[in-house]
Amino acid sequence: MIRGVPALLVLTAIAAGCGDAPVYPYGPAPPKNCPVSTLDGYAAVGGDVNGVASPPTTGGGSGPTMMVNNDPVKLAELLQSPDPLVIYVNGMLSPPDTIKVTLDKDARGGNKTLIGVGANSGLTGAGLDLEYSDNIIVRNLKISKVSIGEGDAITLLNSHHVWIDHCDLSSDRDDTTARYDGLVDITHGSSFITVSWTMFHDHGDTSLVGHTADVSQMEEDAALSVTYHHNGFYRVASGPRVRWGNAHVFNNRFQDVNVFGVVSASDALVRLENNLFELVPRLPLATTYQDPLSGMMTEDGDQFSSSGPIDIIQPSVTPPPLPYSWTTDGVDSAASLVDKCAGTGMLNFGP
Repeated sequence: MIRGVPALLVLTAIAAGCGDAPVYPYGPAPPKNCPVSTLDGYAAVGGDVNGVASPPTTGGGSGPTMMVNNDPVKLAELLQSPDPLVIYVNGMLSPPDTIKVTLDKDARGGNKTLIGVGANSGLTGAGLDLEYSDNIIVRNLKISKVSIGEGDAITLLNSHHVWIDHCDLSSDRDDTTARYDGLVDITHGSSFITVSWTMFHDHGDTSLVGHTADVSQMEEDAALSVTYHHNGFYRVASGPRVRWGNAHVFNNRFQDVNVFGVVSASDALVRLENNLFELVPRLPLATTYQDPLSGMMTEDGDQFSSSGPIDIIQPSVTPPPLPYSWTTDGVDSAASLVDKCAGTGMLNFGP
């Protein structure tokens, strides 16, 4: 499924990271008939960030390739290196603390590609912190039951040009201790973000976009720009909740979601296309939810099964066009693809 924007093929990225070396498979072959995952959406768009022109997301690009085997200290050191790197994680790591890319916000980090090996490589107990980090690609990583630090599986704060793809993120929806926070939280003006082909499951609130409902503190969040496509939200309390910025949500599957599917609040604009909502009994879509200010939402081609009514405020004028091209799948086709092709184990490539 190739869309009309500059695309970064995983094969190209990995081959570039390995010079002229061939690409080797790890583990069993991925399911047949799954599309090659390309970089699309906001992360594929170059744009102005704080007055500086920034190119589309490339991650570690053609930087050296490194392997991490059960060593969270080494992983943190590599991510905090000033050099572009392509980093593979082999096995499930249990770090004693959050894995950070940037230690000092005045010395921003980034230019990294982080890829899990096979279907079961990543982090458990502690999450990945991308605060003040730019040009990051995270793919095929499994992160579960994060109870250390902020409690987020992946934190984005004041970051730009980040692509999260084919990950598996979860905790325990029935946990009542409040030790788990979000799965992908995107705040403080993070922009040019794409989240694709990722499984959000068995959790509470999965993805907060925008850190505050207080209009006096939202200046940074006005720049928020996020694309969600071909993700699965299964057995969770809620899907994305967007404040102030812009979000494009297409071809996602929401199943057994007990609070809300997608919320637009605090003057945000959320555009939805061809998503499937199943067993979302309370609020599949809403623009009035807890915040003092409502958001706005456009909705086209979405389907609702055993779900409650939608409650949305349409924009009073036609929204400006998105800064990229895309092609949506039909709802039934997209739902089938998410079931079969989202999550880890679909990117069987290694150095």
